[in-house]
Amino acid sequence: MKNYDPEKLRTITVVGHGSVGKTSLCDALLFTAGAVDRLGSVDKGTSHFDYYPESKERKHSLASTSGIIEHAGHKINVIDTPGLADFYGATIGAVSVSDAVLLVVDGTDGVEVGTLKTWDFAAGDDKPVLIWVNRVDRDNADFGRIVEDIRKNISKNAVPVTFPVEENGSFIGIVNVLTGEAVDAQGNEMPVPDSVKDELETFRAMITEAAAEADEKLMEAFFENDSLSDDELETGLRKAVASRGFFPVFCGLSVPPVGQNFLLDAIPRFVPSPLEGPALPASKGGEKTEIAPDPSGPFVARVFSSRIDTHMGEIVFIRVYSGGIEGTTDVFNVTKSSSERMGNYYFMTGNNRITADKLVTGDVAAVAKLKNTSTNDTLAQKGYEVQLDPIVFPEPVYRVAIAPKERGNEDKMGQGLSVLAAQDPTLILRNESEIGQTTLSGMGELHLQVMLSRLKEATGVETVTFKPRIAYHETITKKAEGSYKHKKQTGGRGQYGHVFLRLEPLPRGAGFEFASKVVGGNVPTNFIPAVEKGVLEALKSGPISKSKVVDVKVVVFDGSYHPVDSSDMAFKIASNKCFKEVMLNAGPILLEPIVTLEVTVPEEFMGDVMSDLTSKRGRIQGIESEGAFQVIKASVPEAELFQYTSTLKSLTQARGSFTQTFDGYQPVPREIQEKIMEEARAEED
Repeated sequence: MKNYDPEKLRTITVVGHGSVGKTSLCDALLFTAGAVDRLGSVDKGTSHFDYYPESKERKHSLASTSGIIEHAGHKINVIDTPGLADFYGATIGAVSVSDAVLLVVDGTDGVEVGTLKTWDFAAGDDKPVLIWVNRVDRDNADFGRIVEDIRKNISKNAVPVTFPVEENGSFIGIVNVLTGEAVDAQGNEMPVPDSVKDELETFRAMITEAAAEADEKLMEAFFENDSLSDDELETGLRKAVASRGFFPVFCGLSVPPVGQNFLLDAIPRFVPSPLEGPALPASKGGEKTEIAPDPSGPFVARVFSSRIDTHMGEIVFIRVYSGGIEGTTDVFNVTKSSSERMGNYYFMTGNNRITADKLVTGDVAAVAKLKNTSTNDTLAQKGYEVQLDPIVFPEPVYRVAIAPKERGNEDKMGQGLSVLAAQDPTLILRNESEIGQTTLSGMGELHLQVMLSRLKEATGVETVTFKPRIAYHETITKKAEGSYKHKKQTGGRGQYGHVFLRLEPLPRGAGFEFASKVVGGNVPTNFIPAVEKGVLEALKSGPISKSKVVDVKVVVFDGSYHPVDSSDMAFKIASNKCFKEVMLNAGPILLEPIVTLEVTVPEEFMGDVMSDLTSKRGRIQGIESEGAFQVIKASVPEAELFQYTSTLKSLTQARGSFTQTFDGYQPVPREIQEKIMEEARAEED
């Protein structure tokens, strides 16, 4: 493959709802451009993009994969992404390094929840967006209805650049509004039918208006001539796409490929080159800065994805934002503060690699044999230690407790999962001392299934997962005080410690305070730290459920000691016992973690979802409309949300999605508190 200058590069990330044909479109683009000699098929397991065994098995993309197209003197990197919410981490990573996003919409179903989510990913990164309406040949496809759906739910600035033609209710071809060309249902050239010429003129007028609005001079030319020249039109559309003031809509089929050539022609014309991209926020030496796309500047690249390759081991995928490298070069991993030697880098089409002899600004490449580099790291020229602001990945929404099937494999499991978590920032492994369990969190049940399958393949470790314990807290609701005397004589020196403690409730989230109000030396000053240690020990396991105690102020205000038998240990034991006894008289209550959910669902499922949330002790905080979808905001106890991803899929026919954030702790209802206390006593017995 020849080397391309930065202005001749484009990176397009393909996104959309699950099962709308994104991967098939990517395969069709490769085949149409002549990048491959056979058309890949998801159904037959021959896709150039879905080459992972688990992707083939499930017929779903479970990772971002790339392909390279050479077209009209340009190199176009096409990145296919998962449409399943469980793997949105890969989608977000790929969107972050793209020059533009291609949003795929089904020609029958139109805008769905996944369409909105992936559109939001592009909008959050301020990426230009092109739209592809797929499968326009189906009997129940309706391009006009889908375009209106897009304009209503996504942007009124979405305008068809190509549109399908029907004859007697059957699909016969596609018309290009800009060029006046048309192709038939097999992709062969055909004349534009007279029946659609009015529609063509309508769309062209809308496109011309969008181009004119992108530039004052073009607007003046438009008012003066009531039209724009071809050059003026292209200039205006390029500006309009780059500024997100225009979203060109294309359409076609993936099997057989029809309409892809029109899209490929438009990408270099509409999508800004890497050199026209915005400067990226970064930091250097603790100071905020920016990295502008500069081919002659110092080398700076971001790792947006990583995986284990059967032949090459761990490989990372990078996007070069500044400068370039050639041959074997030492670079600096700014995120990890470690040196790396880059000498094995490749351009990838599916699982096939082409050795690269250099990388330039705008290139996307795979790099092998790095020692300590993973997703979200910044690689930079040595001596230019600037770190790009990290990609913001979503918080996990599914959590399980995990253990190896065979004892003795704990370390091996932990090490293997840590490697996977470094590759995928939406996978989080924690050793949670508060509940005494190791937990694994991800974006959904399928996400964790796939990750644990990869763990077994890489390490041989099989695991078991189960419902995690809830990190309940205990606190008090009123003041109380009392005393405890620890006195023990067993021959020789005895033990004596005597304390009076007062407990006071603190505001939620205040934690713990300790104070001494002892006067007259009844408890010598040197024993006060031991009293505090005893209380701190007691806070780890409260008297009603063995949970952590929070939001309490403890005051030691009196006591007594023995000149021989008193010791730090004696006072520690006394204060520990005293705290537990006094707390039982201070109105102890149990607190549970609460999360805030934002659930996005089609309107027809809203009632079922709200009813289910209410049954889970959820409190509906508000509802907002997002086109044909409703966003339900609710606060729900964490204890009620185990496997909620599966519940929501069942309630919405897999058309709903949600995000969650920790909201704090709230009191547990009394009847549930009693049940939890009984369970704690049963475990103790």
